[in-house]
Parts: sequence; C-alpha cells; structure tokens
Amino acid sequence: MAKNPNQRNNQSNQVVATHQTVTHYQGAVPHPDILPGFDELVPGAAARLIKLAEDEAEHYRKIETMAIDANIAAQQNQLALGEMQQKSVFRSNLIGQIFGLIVCLSSIAAANYLGINGQDWLAGAIAAIPTAAFIKAFALSKK
Repeated sequence: MAKNPNQRNNQSNQVVATHQTVTHYQGAVPHPDILPGFDELVPGAAARLIKLAEDEAEHYRKIETMAIDANIAAQQNQLALGEMQQKSVFRSNLIGQIFGLIVCLSSIAAANYLGINGQDWLAGAIAAIPTAAFIKAFALSKK
C-alpha cells in the first residue's frame, strides 16, 4: 500500500539528550587526577610512572647531547680536512714553482754556455723554454 504524501505521519520522533564529558590529557605522566587510581590498583604504580617519565626524559637529553657532540666533531673534522687540503695545494704549488724556476735557470745557463761556444741555433732553441714559460705564466694567466 502506497502512502500519500499529503497524509501526515502519526509517528512521533523523540530526541534523547545525553551529556558526555571527554577529558584528554597528553604527556609522559598521567594527569594528577588519575594517578591515585593507579595507586589503588597497584600500590606504588604512580611513583613508578613518574620515575619512568623522568628516566625517559634523561635518556632523551643524553641522546640529544650525543647527537650534538657528534655533529660538532664532524664539523671539526671537516674543518681540519679543509685546512689540510689548503696546505697540500699550497705545498704543491710551491714545489711546482721551485722546479719551474730550476728548469728556467738551467735552460738560461745552458743557452749561455752554448751561445758562448758557438752553438747559436741550439742556444736559441733552449732559450725558448724559459721564454715560453714566462709568457705562459705572466701573460696568458691574466686572461
């Protein structure tokens, strides 16, 4: 049997109001109002819970301290490595300059010796070595 939309519904709707209180607490230690209930269930439980929270906080601080110390040590090692690289590059450059000077002076001395002894073409070719080195070092490096 189909209902007519114009007919009134004889059913009554009842609304039941309920009151509910929800308390939410977040933290390592239960709310102080709850702690006595723990002691009623297990004597000394509240003190053990507080001690557990204290121990956990101390452990967390130790872990943080260890992480910070490790970070500082890594940064110090990085700085020491950078200084060592800098000294190594400086030493390498200095050794290169010293050997370059030795080669240039030796070439100039050999060119002078060969020029004095009548070997003009050979002296000119050997004199080209320090000349090319000076041109490369001073003229080309400025670009």
